[in-house]
Amino acid sequence: MAIRYLQRRRRWPIGLYAAKSPIEKYQMESHFNKLYRDDRILVLAIDDDPEINTLLSHLLQSAGYRTITAEDGSMGIAIARRYRPNIVILDLCMPSMDGYTVCEKLKSHSATVDIPVVFGTAVEPTDDVISRCFDVGATDFISKPFNRVNLLARIRVVLREQAERENLRRLALEDSSTGLGNRRQFIRYVDEAIRTTRGDAPSPLEAEEYPGQPTASVLVLADIDDLSTVNDRFGYEFGDELTLTLAHLMRRLVSQDCKVGRIGGGRFGLVLTASSRQRGLALSERLRRTFSSIVFDADSAPKHFTAGFGLASYHGKRADFDADMYLMEADIALYAAKQSGRNGHAAYWQLDSDALPVVPFNKRSSRARARRPTQKAFLGVVEAEASRMPSSDQLSAVSDQLPAEPADDTD
Repeated sequence: MAIRYLQRRRRWPIGLYAAKSPIEKYQMESHFNKLYRDDRILVLAIDDDPEINTLLSHLLQSAGYRTITAEDGSMGIAIARRYRPNIVILDLCMPSMDGYTVCEKLKSHSATVDIPVVFGTAVEPTDDVISRCFDVGATDFISKPFNRVNLLARIRVVLREQAERENLRRLALEDSSTGLGNRRQFIRYVDEAIRTTRGDAPSPLEAEEYPGQPTASVLVLADIDDLSTVNDRFGYEFGDELTLTLAHLMRRLVSQDCKVGRIGGGRFGLVLTASSRQRGLALSERLRRTFSSIVFDADSAPKHFTAGFGLASYHGKRADFDADMYLMEADIALYAAKQSGRNGHAAYWQLDSDALPVVPFNKRSSRARARRPTQKAFLGVVEAEASRMPSSDQLSAVSDQLPAEPADDTD
């Protein structure tokens, strides 16, 4: 029970607590900590043969890559979800969970769906084997024993293709002004937080034994007060400076358990996992105070600006809860904060459920459940074009004025 709580609280891979001694645990924890302080390519090798893992580690480290290994599929999946390696080299035949199943699980989770998987196996690469490998989501297939030149060349090709896909993904999911995720990406963050929280929900016995454990997800919406007025009075460049300032403050909070995105205009979102309502309140309050204390144009005409904050939380108990419901609760809290005045702060769970404000459609961050298509018409354009076209009578009159065609003298 205590081990599961520690796993949830520290978010370490399951294999860390399978170590046999405190020294082994310390060595593994130190190794995992180093992964966050190195920007080199990280390769995860999943193979039930320790000698193969050792061989791969030597080959890849000699080429400048970082490596991390797992001896079974479950531990490999946990490490991949936690550390997001750049590529996974996966053994096809393993006793507890075969490579096909591991690959399917990696491709079915939002945290690992984009990680390329390269199968490596000593099995005869028949047509059926190769076909199934690619059907479950593999990027490439390498036969054992590994050849160093072949292995490194294939890894370089896979990483190059992955970098190109990442550039396209960034164009589609990143806000170009702030560098944060755009609205589409932030909704994906919220979906992922809901799934993670639902999977980490404690049992009644755990909740009773560890009442303060951080298993909640907290969603925070921040919106700069009267940004349109600021743009009209001081110019759009000044409004952009306010937006970038708040984005910078929120970017500093980004971590594995904290995702930030720009929803639009001066509105930003922040979603926490493995957290608590108390932490969400403290974090949003610190952001609110910090932003309102910043002085703009301090040398000439000092100015202070504020932002409103709305919070919602999820504990994993409602199975039908989705990102739009989550955003709607945060929208209601933010609108309540705005109604209380500038520099407001409100949490959905603190509001009176019988007197919740109705958020106007143009103030909502959530997506509409159903929307009636807009009636479109081009009659004005058609009529205008028709008015410029000659009528049949005008065409006949013009044809009568044309000279007659010369007679055919070929006879």
